[in-house]
Amino acid sequence: MKTIDTESRIFGKKMPGTEGIWTFILIDMMVFLLIFFVFIIERLGNFEIYQQSQRHLSATWGFVNTLILITSSWMVVEAVHAAKLKNSIAASRWLKWAFLLGGVFVINKVIEYYIKIDAGYGITTNSFFTFYFFITAIHFLHLLAGMIFLWAYSRSARDCKTTLSYTTELENVGLFWHFVDALWIFIFPILYLI
Repeated sequence: MKTIDTESRIFGKKMPGTEGIWTFILIDMMVFLLIFFVFIIERLGNFEIYQQSQRHLSATWGFVNTLILITSSWMVVEAVHAAKLKNSIAASRWLKWAFLLGGVFVINKVIEYYIKIDAGYGITTNSFFTFYFFITAIHFLHLLAGMIFLWAYSRSARDCKTTLSYTTELENVGLFWHFVDALWIFIFPILYLI
């Protein structure tokens, strides 16, 4: 049985990151798929409540947050590219911009939570809002973890530590950040649009 690394070398390309991050993302993705599946089953059983509750969410807020995360993912791609070119200043700068956009997402989400709670919609209002707060809070925690890694690796790049192992580790950070972005791309339509 061939490993990912062996297979990737056969085709002339190395897979980004390490097998560990791919395994983590796969497991995390399966957990989220299970949560989404349960949400959809509940939605089918309580369609009217879910449809009425969804009207209290702002698709504009969700769309803006989607654009923020997509842009930050592009910045992480640029950071990895800069690290591969051993341009530590550019890698650090791109990571800081991605971190800042993550911060904008955090601020937007906190404001959105405040608006919902202030309007009387909390985690116990109904099952839709239970799922809304649960799913977005788990995503929020993933985002915060990703931001910690972005900040740490921007500091390492700034200190001219763009070695091969740094670049591989940064690819892991990038893969995790892209996973957080991809999660939101699923969360946004499931909670805000459908």
